Amino acid sequence: MLKTYQPVDVQRVTARLHTEFQVLPQRSVERCVADTWRCAEHLGFEATPALVERIAREHLRALIKSEPPSTPQPRNGELS
Repeated sequence: MLKTYQPVDVQRVTARLHTEFQVLPQRSVERCVADTWRCAEHLGFEATPALVERIAREHLRALIKSEPPSTPQPRNGELS
């Protein structure tokens, strides 16, 4: 597959998103950005830094919101 982006673009998008999503490991953000870029290209979109950043941001938000709580909470009527 032809790469239509420069590594510096990926690095900039990754840096901005890692600053915004510091609770996630750097490697997770890097992987999300790279996967988003490849997916956009595969689907025939012009993978610009702005497009990739918007899509990756939504994916990272979903990752954070889907995290289970660190300790299970007792249900009504259950003892802890």
